Amino acid sequence: MTPSRGKRPPVISDVAACAGVSVSTVSRYLNGSSHLSPESAEKIARAIELLGYRPNLVARGLKRSSMQTIAVLSTNTTLLGSAVTIQGIEDEARARGYSVMISKLDQTSPAEVQKVVDTVVALNPSGVIVLKYDATAQRALHMLSADLPTVTIGGAAEEARDQVSLCEREGGQVMTEYLLSLGHATVHHIGVPVRSEGTSRTDGWEAALHARDLAVPPPLICGWEPSAARLLGRELAAREDVSAVFAGNDELAMGLIRGLREAGRPVPGSVSVVGFDDHPLADIWEPGLTTYRQDFAAAGRAAVELMVSRVEGRQKSEELAPRLREIRGVLVARESAQAPSSAATP
Repeated sequence: MTPSRGKRPPVISDVAACAGVSVSTVSRYLNGSSHLSPESAEKIARAIELLGYRPNLVARGLKRSSMQTIAVLSTNTTLLGSAVTIQGIEDEARARGYSVMISKLDQTSPAEVQKVVDTVVALNPSGVIVLKYDATAQRALHMLSADLPTVTIGGAAEEARDQVSLCEREGGQVMTEYLLSLGHATVHHIGVPVRSEGTSRTDGWEAALHARDLAVPPPLICGWEPSAARLLGRELAAREDVSAVFAGNDELAMGLIRGLREAGRPVPGSVSVVGFDDHPLADIWEPGLTTYRQDFAAAGRAAVELMVSRVEGRQKSEELAPRLREIRGVLVARESAQAPSSAATP
C-alpha cells in the first residue's frame, strides 16, 4: 500500500521495524551489500513493497558521490578534547577528499541514542568515528553494525574495532609521580565525571600511589564546571593534609586554584596543583599550570587514517585486522607545583 494523503512517507526506520531488522541491515540491503542473509533480504524486500518505501535520494547520492563522508559521534562537542579532536578529524578528512558530519549524543536513554545512530546509518557514511569518552558513546558504539567501518578514540580497549588511544592512564600516572617526586606525602585527585575502567587518568593516579605502597584518598568529584572546582577549592583550603592535587583536566585545576587562593591557601606556596590536557590558557594562567599535554588533533588525524585505509582495503576485498594507534602525551612543568612547604602536614 502507499501512504495516504496527510501522512508522512515511510522512512528507513519504518522498513526496519516492519522487517524486524536493524536500520543498518536495511541500509546494507539498499546498497547491495553481500553481507546479508537471504532471509533478511526477503523480509526487507517484502517490507519495502508493503510500505511503498522509496530510498532517500540524498543518502544514495552520498553513496555514489566522489566526495565520501565520515560520521563522527560525540557526547560533548564543547569540551577542549572533543573540539580539538574533531578539528583534527576535519583537517585530515578534507585532505583525503572526505567530508565530515557530526552527530551529538546529547541524550542518555538507549532509545534516544538509538535514534541518533539510526539517523547516521541511514545517511550511509563511508565509516564512523566514535569519541568514546563516556558510557553514552560506548552504548552508541555497540549499536553500530560490525560491517560498518568504525574507529574509536579513547576509552577501554576494543578488540574488534580500530582504535586510537590517548594513553590517559599513563598520563595520570606521570602527573601523580611528578608530584610525589617533589616530596609530597600523597596526592589528592579531582576526577572528571566519566571513567573508563582500567584506562583512565584516575586509574593512573591510583597506580602511581599503589606503586609506592601509599593509601589512595577518596577521589574528589565536582562535575565538569570550573565554578564547582572553585567551591571545592574553598572547602579543601581548610584541610592541612592536602598539599598536592591532581585535577582531571585543566579547567578544573584553574577553578580549584582560584578557590584555594581565595580561601588563603597560596598555590604553589601551600598547595601544588597540576592539571591535564594543556588548555590554551594553561600557559598564561596565574600561576602557570603544570599539566599533561595531549595531542587531540593528532588523535583525530590518526582516526581518519585508520578509517580511510580500512575503507580502501575493503574496496580491494582486503579485510584488515583491528589496529591500535597510541598517541602519547608529555608532561609540561610550569609554576603551579613545587616541593611542599613546612606548613603542609601529611
